[in-house]
Amino acid sequence: MSCLQALFTLLESPWAKTHIAEDQLLAVELLNVLHRLLLTRDPPAVQLQVTAVVQETIRAAQDHLQRQRTSKGKEEEGEKDSQPSLGEGGETGELVPGKSLVFAAMELLVFILVRHLPQLNTRVKESPSHVALRPQRLPEESARLVANTVSILAGLPSLCSPAGGMTILPTVLFLITGVLRETAVKTADNSVPVPVSAALQGIKTIITSPLARVESMQTQWTGLVRSSLASVLENSQPDESRPDMDEVSMLTAITLFLLSASNELVGVTALQKGCMDRFRNALNSSDPWVQARCYQLLLSVFQHSSRALSTPYIHALAPLMVEKLKAVERSRPGTAAELQAVQEGIRVLENLVGMGEEQNRVQLLALLVPTLVSYLLDENAISSAPQVSKALHDFALQNLMRIGPLYPAAFKIVIGAAPELKIRLESAIRANQASSRAKAAARQAQPTVQAAPTIKLKTSFF
Repeated sequence: MSCLQALFTLLESPWAKTHIAEDQLLAVELLNVLHRLLLTRDPPAVQLQVTAVVQETIRAAQDHLQRQRTSKGKEEEGEKDSQPSLGEGGETGELVPGKSLVFAAMELLVFILVRHLPQLNTRVKESPSHVALRPQRLPEESARLVANTVSILAGLPSLCSPAGGMTILPTVLFLITGVLRETAVKTADNSVPVPVSAALQGIKTIITSPLARVESMQTQWTGLVRSSLASVLENSQPDESRPDMDEVSMLTAITLFLLSASNELVGVTALQKGCMDRFRNALNSSDPWVQARCYQLLLSVFQHSSRALSTPYIHALAPLMVEKLKAVERSRPGTAAELQAVQEGIRVLENLVGMGEEQNRVQLLALLVPTLVSYLLDENAISSAPQVSKALHDFALQNLMRIGPLYPAAFKIVIGAAPELKIRLESAIRANQASSRAKAAARQAQPTVQAAPTIKLKTSFF
């Protein structure tokens, strides 16, 4: 352990980083030694320290390669695809065992992942004696170790040439999506386990990597991204064998694909339908936390700069959203979580109104305004209503009073077309004003309390 800590400290120095980055065989040998160490040392603390050393070694190599790319880029400025072979794999994509730092790192990292998540080993699954394990929450040290490993994995393609990157990416994405599948487990406090956070960040890192812009790799890249999204969709499908699956984490992964990849990649019908189904399932969830997060994620999809991507989702899911929000009038929220879900849904609907074209504003407000008015309580019922119900009333009234000045003409048309809406809104405004006046009067009527003197004389002279 002391040797590992010393190695880590040594690799923090610029000189050591430069030296090990320039001598790749030395770096490969170091990772091989660490791999052999893992075979004999089981404590998670040792494994964590090993991953720290590996991380520093990879960073040193990344910095060195970046300097090379920058230098060569200046020399060959203006030449298209002037650096196709820089990085491991060259033009062929071949990674030679014993000479490749990426290959050595992959061996070590796969060993760690399979040690803590044996379900990732496809050979184990194929064994006749294999018993399927349910995803479960890892112990704290194991969770940190898996998260560190995933973070390193996601950075390995940056050490490769485009061809080399395509050689390892299928394995890297298979492992990262596998970690997501096996560790995305619901928690009592709705917190996100660290391996899940690392997997989500890893997916984003890879999808937004420069490889996505290499023209010669577009066919392979397209197939890889689509295949990975299909895997996430399959893993997020409701399954009785996985009752504790964290829908929110899986939905977040799907959203990352939609936001980070181009519509040409993820807009194919089969994938689009699968994504819409997962959002639909979340909207219909009985868990208000899942609903709230679904609304938040949907908003990011609806606001995507590519209308070709966002429009199908708006058309497919907005009607269900409106239906769910209208149903709140009959079944008002009873908890803070349920209230939050409704509020998030209304925010999405408000954003849709803002995104709509001027000629469609009246139709959009005709969905939003009556829904908000339906949340208003009768002035005689406000005082006896539960706190959460009052909060919904206040939220709806504040939004209505803000929306009116934003779209005055369209708002006036919607309110004027339904007299009952106008009556109910005016009643709520009067009640709110009366309440505000009463509170102000109560504050003014409070007697002024004479402050006690800060200094008292010990002797009375009277």
